[in-house]
Amino acid sequence: MTFDNKIKMQLAQMCGQNNLFGLIERLENLLPKFDVTIKNGNGYHIQKFIKFLYDYIENPMEAKLPYKMLKKGNIKLPFYSFSTLPIVTCMGSGDCENWCYSFKAWRYPSSFFRQCQNTLLMFNFERIRKEMLKLNSKVKVKTEFRLYVDGDFNTLTDLVHWMDVLKKCNNLNAYGYSKSFPLFLELNDKGYEFPSNYTLNLSNGGKYDFLTEEMKKLSITRGRFYAVKVPKGKKLRDMFEHKVFQCPIKCGSCTRIGHACGNKDVFQGKDIVIAMH
Repeated sequence: MTFDNKIKMQLAQMCGQNNLFGLIERLENLLPKFDVTIKNGNGYHIQKFIKFLYDYIENPMEAKLPYKMLKKGNIKLPFYSFSTLPIVTCMGSGDCENWCYSFKAWRYPSSFFRQCQNTLLMFNFERIRKEMLKLNSKVKVKTEFRLYVDGDFNTLTDLVHWMDVLKKCNNLNAYGYSKSFPLFLELNDKGYEFPSNYTLNLSNGGKYDFLTEEMKKLSITRGRFYAVKVPKGKKLRDMFEHKVFQCPIKCGSCTRIGHACGNKDVFQGKDIVIAMH
């Protein structure tokens, strides 16, 4: 049997609904169809996640996490980061669902189940808050942190939780991308003071793209980050009439003064673009 994206999306939707018992039932039905002895195989991770779910239901604050909540980066993204499941946590998703790169990570069962785990933890944010404060204490010096490599702010409560904890994480330079524009605008209208150590990039392809100009006025907004479909034979820069900064994909190496997406001083208001990949 293939552990394909159709099955994974069913599981993702259950995670997005915090349906713990439904997840257990579905995974236990799947488990006999996979070999659990293959290290890092589908069966291995399904079994591992089932155990976590049972422990988590019994003690959500103390259950051992099977995957690192705050992942340390690699050559493409050399920063600490946090991710959840795509689509089911993306209240602003639109056309981007047709080319979302996050699904590529689902071919690795550990990546998929880490996103599942973190999506469930969003319903128990105190667990995340403690890990964030622990990370802030651990790093000691200014450290880059990407909030949502996969997934997005799904509710106003999620957004407030993250903004509040980032205010307490003064050692983290946080940045991210979002299509959840109404949440930011609603919070701003309430007079909320956003954290100075968070930089927001406005991602395209969502159903609220029409709010981009309003979003540009927020204190945390750096500018737009555009994913562009490039026709064969054309160059990415040729798709724009104005000057843009082209993302080299490797987040830590784009400029000599640090990564552009997290730099409101030098790259404020500038369009950063990337070819759909």
